[in-house]
Amino acid sequence: MSYLSRPGGWSSQPAVRNSRGQRLRRLTVFAGYGLGGAVLAGVLLILIFNGALLNGYGKRKMERAFTAAYPGSTLRIGKLYYVIGPNRLVARSVTLSSANSTYKAGRISLAGVRWLQFLSGKSALVDAMASAGLDASELDMEFPRSRYGVRCKRLRAVVTSSELTAEGIELSPLPGDEDICTKNPFRTTRYSVSLPECRVSGLDYGELLNGESYRARSVHFIRPFFDAFAYHEKPSGPFVKSPLMVNEALAAIRRPVLLDSLSITDGYAAYRDRVTAGAAPGVLTFTSVNMSVEGITNRGQAADSIVLRAQGKMMDAGLLKMTMVIPAASPDLSFRFSGSLGEMDLTRLGPFLSIVENYNISSGRAQWAEFGITVASGRARGRVRANFRDLKVAVLDKRTGSEGGLDNRIASFLANQFKIKGSNIPGASASMKVGRVNYRRKPRDTFLQVVWYSLKSGVLDVIHQ
Repeated sequence: MSYLSRPGGWSSQPAVRNSRGQRLRRLTVFAGYGLGGAVLAGVLLILIFNGALLNGYGKRKMERAFTAAYPGSTLRIGKLYYVIGPNRLVARSVTLSSANSTYKAGRISLAGVRWLQFLSGKSALVDAMASAGLDASELDMEFPRSRYGVRCKRLRAVVTSSELTAEGIELSPLPGDEDICTKNPFRTTRYSVSLPECRVSGLDYGELLNGESYRARSVHFIRPFFDAFAYHEKPSGPFVKSPLMVNEALAAIRRPVLLDSLSITDGYAAYRDRVTAGAAPGVLTFTSVNMSVEGITNRGQAADSIVLRAQGKMMDAGLLKMTMVIPAASPDLSFRFSGSLGEMDLTRLGPFLSIVENYNISSGRAQWAEFGITVASGRARGRVRANFRDLKVAVLDKRTGSEGGLDNRIASFLANQFKIKGSNIPGASASMKVGRVNYRRKPRDTFLQVVWYSLKSGVLDVIHQ
């Protein structure tokens, strides 16, 4: 009871209020203890039954949900465990199989995902992954139909920093080189790629997860190795359709592609051509390759262009530089390219030409060469200028590869006297010849073959008398 200094004197209402307040406080304390106990019990259950819940109910639900969403595909998840502190879910292995491919991974760690919001339906996938990080190792992808496989030692993705890093990437045929050749009745080319490191910066994970676009600021390939082996001892196969050109390949990608820049540092490229079964191939190499490509997109305007700048040492000797401009929205094969070759001993090309073209370069030195070529609707025209001296060739026997024999020597003499321009020097008594480029794309040509055959037509024109 309490006394109030107002008319009416004593009142019991404040005592009632105090009693109700005490009961409310006690209920609040009990509720807090109960909630805390429930949370503690839940944590203990997760800690104790973590493996049982994940590897029983959780894993089966994920595998069944995937099969239902992608009929014809099978998902198999290895042992799972969850670490509460860093909010990390780890799978010992993952295998995804479909009719045309198989994907395998070793350890996969996924951290920072807002699992409660996502599983309760309160958060979309892109929001649940806003602070996520992925670390995967020993990835292995096989494509039996194309008979190629891709392997990656480690893949790391960090959504908050918009970065992606891949290490130890390899693309190679599933069987051996000779197996590809012997089992294919027609001419074929085997490709292999080795990439020690790839870095992607400014990757828009939000648009990627939502299936909206492939957008990134930069992609950097470090010390890549590219090797192409052409088996030309067999006849050409039946013509089906022309290889995709750059503009066609980009247009075939359904989602928008927006990549500000792509770069290659200290790359190596080799082209091998074999014309006789079991024989050694001719090899053309490019070392110390550095390249940058800007403005890669498949949704460009009419005035937008993809610009490529590259340089490398041809046969580890002459420095070859090239600039290429490709309209981003071109409906046909139209682009332009130009470049130069520094001083080079031309006999370095002999081991390749002797096998592929059946002639060898006995002597010759290029001081410099430059070219400018425009391709419009598949037709290439341009100019090749070259300063060279003392060029001599030796015609080889097609069967033995030897330059000996009377017929070969006579052919070599006639070629050097009447067909080959031995020197092309500015200021000499004879005018310096400029080669004309004139080539039209053939249905079987790849993009690189269009570039090479166009340039080759101008080179042959400048060295012929």
